[in-house]
Amino acid sequence: MSVSSEIKDQFLKDFQNRILQGRKLLQSSNHRWGDKLFTDLFFEIEKIDWLTSQKKRQLTMIISNSWWIYLNSLTSRKEEKVDIIRYVDAYNRFFSFLSKLDEFDLFTNFWSTLLKRIIQSSDYSINGITKFINSFCEKVKKREDKISLVELQLLLIYLRKSVLPSDLFRLSLKTLGEILYKLEPNKKSIFLYIVIESIKLDFLEETKDFISEINKILVGRLPNYLKEDFSNLRKVNINERNFDVILIDLEDLIYYLNNIGEHSWIIIIIKNIFSKIREYKSLNDALVFIKKYIDFSVRRNQFEIAYAIYDFLEDIFLYQTDLGYDKNLIELWVNACKKFVDMKEKKYLYHSLEKLSNHLKTPTTPEEIYHYFYTYDYLWQFKSKFFVLESGDFWKMMFYRTFFEEKDLDLANKIIRFLPEEIKANLMDLNSLYSLTESLRTQIYSVKDDYKESMIGEFDFSLNQMILRINSEGAISFRILFENNNLMEGKITDEYWNDLHIMEIYSDLFSGNQEKIFNFNLIEFGKLLFNFLPKMIRAFFKRIQSKETEYMPQIYFILDNMTVPFDLIYDNNFFMLKYSSGYKIGEPPLGGVLTEQELSSEDSVQKLSNYKILLIEAINSKDPLQWNEELQKKMLIFPFVYGMEELNYITHFFNTQPKVSEMIILSDVESTREKILTHLSQGAYHIIHFVGNIFYSKLSPKDSYILTNDKHLITFNEIKRAIDINQNQNNIQPILFFNAQIFDVNGRRLKNVLRTFGEMVSQFNYDRITGIASRIYPIFNEDSREIISNFYINLFSHKGQGEALLNARKQCKSGLAISSFILFGQPWKTL
Repeated sequence: MSVSSEIKDQFLKDFQNRILQGRKLLQSSNHRWGDKLFTDLFFEIEKIDWLTSQKKRQLTMIISNSWWIYLNSLTSRKEEKVDIIRYVDAYNRFFSFLSKLDEFDLFTNFWSTLLKRIIQSSDYSINGITKFINSFCEKVKKREDKISLVELQLLLIYLRKSVLPSDLFRLSLKTLGEILYKLEPNKKSIFLYIVIESIKLDFLEETKDFISEINKILVGRLPNYLKEDFSNLRKVNINERNFDVILIDLEDLIYYLNNIGEHSWIIIIIKNIFSKIREYKSLNDALVFIKKYIDFSVRRNQFEIAYAIYDFLEDIFLYQTDLGYDKNLIELWVNACKKFVDMKEKKYLYHSLEKLSNHLKTPTTPEEIYHYFYTYDYLWQFKSKFFVLESGDFWKMMFYRTFFEEKDLDLANKIIRFLPEEIKANLMDLNSLYSLTESLRTQIYSVKDDYKESMIGEFDFSLNQMILRINSEGAISFRILFENNNLMEGKITDEYWNDLHIMEIYSDLFSGNQEKIFNFNLIEFGKLLFNFLPKMIRAFFKRIQSKETEYMPQIYFILDNMTVPFDLIYDNNFFMLKYSSGYKIGEPPLGGVLTEQELSSEDSVQKLSNYKILLIEAINSKDPLQWNEELQKKMLIFPFVYGMEELNYITHFFNTQPKVSEMIILSDVESTREKILTHLSQGAYHIIHFVGNIFYSKLSPKDSYILTNDKHLITFNEIKRAIDINQNQNNIQPILFFNAQIFDVNGRRLKNVLRTFGEMVSQFNYDRITGIASRIYPIFNEDSREIISNFYINLFSHKGQGEALLNARKQCKSGLAISSFILFGQPWKTL
């Protein structure tokens, strides 16, 4: 549902006013009315259908943080004692609010913080702590959070110094038994040791003999299936001398748990290893280790684990900091934002943004000042996907781009009046500040945009035509034709067009009011509008040069909603008005946008008689393996029963085709990550045929992956990029055939994969490939193999891919086999 910008603007202003009003009510101890205001505001947000789920989450987080700020203020006051009644009532109402949300991880985080404070006070009631923990365990049980249930029940045993028999206690032991059942015998005791020790690391201060004490309390209370495993705990001894050997087993355990779909236990092992490396070696060694598993988790689409690692590192850095401007903490969460920014699910991005904002304190030195504004430029890019309520974020970003990137001191001086008072005092002498920070810019920030910068740097010639597309969600894409007819297409993935604040300036500039709010003239607005564009787009615009040519460079904007005229972009001489520029409101036409680029006619297309094939196998026939307790042996985790038959069939088929001049087979030990990507990016292949398993990520479909035979993985995004590189070099548009069975990232096999496969391949540029064919039903038999072979025979006869698949279906009698294949791309294209 589309609504006017005026309605959105008014809603945001009302929302801000009510947040401020609610915070004042809480600070005046009026919990009842503050709670009512925030609860009513939450339900109003839920009812608004033009708000996306991501934006609703952002606004709800602002309400949650208002409660959290107030609760922290109660314990940080200078009075000798905390008002317990007031404190408990506030927490009670806050938890009541959190229980209405779908974000249970918020509830968990705040509850765990309160539990730690209670334990550290040491004067808690045994009955009270029992009720408190068990009440939360009931919620955890409903959420099927098995690890939290186990940890909390074992913690309760330690705090009580006795076992309280209950269904929760028995369920926690059953959960432990189920995961131990999946482990091979030599891994069970070390895993159990790490799980129990994690409770001490998460909730307790330094406690000696914690594991042995838990073991003593549980003696006589354990079911038979756990007695042997607990008794073996006495044999486990981790110390500085044997740690390097044990570390190998622990890392193997991490990979194993990931492969069998028990990802949630991984974070426990990672934290434990970190603490031991830090103790036995150094903090820096521990940081190197744990950052490796951030990439491990992100590549395997286990974003919850990656976020938990960042959260854990924050606690480590907070312990080291002096509470001033801390670049390590800031860059930690900038890095987190970069990991999560391009995901389909934006929950972890928004949580990271909140963390980042909390650590951006007032800078003092020139180095910190540059770092501060540079970070706000990042912050704006990340926040632009959501409603940006704080005008301060906009002006800090604009000051950075205007002053540090464009070196426009006059305009920067006018922007300073919109910055917070505490930062203005450090911006009195801009000339001096610019000189002091100029030498720092290549080294001040550890987070770089190397890939983006290299893309811009590839093109040292003038722009001929540019089409810039901004849709209703603010997503920006571009298509650029350069003077040498090189074509470049892409999307801006880390910044959206969020023009709420730029529209306020535009409306003020052209209003009839005598007194202006912003006091910018037309030229200055044009400069702001230019600086507001993403850096990559600005870099392209700067390369447009005034030349006497036979044609006029063309700039074409496709917009869902017209808000500000881009003709007003100013770069010393009304930049945009020098060129042929135009607009289209709405979606591009089905035929695309015609340019002056010469296209090859159908008659000039070369009809080949010799084709090159790349055959990739990843059926995971040797590993990964999992332990089968009943059979007492290891078995394949992702068995592809018909995989080898499919591979042998298609290999024999291509070998018998006279029009196949060359076939490269990457199978068994040859099917490695490095070799596959090398062949995809450098080899001149007309057909790329894949046989194996695919793992689909619901949270980030473009990062769905195949598991190679050297135990690495290749994402669909990497496949796409490799083919794009190849197409630039060889000018061959291959057809891709995925003969696969598909799992989710938890190892569950998916059956009807039409939607999921469509999401995975939606990122491919179908102007750079012939097309993509795949199964949508996991049918592997003689009929389906016949369709595959007939499809290729028709392609070799210069049929279009759509006609080739149609003819192959006609020659098959099996209805299921006929309906099991689908084609993505332009059906008229031939090899």
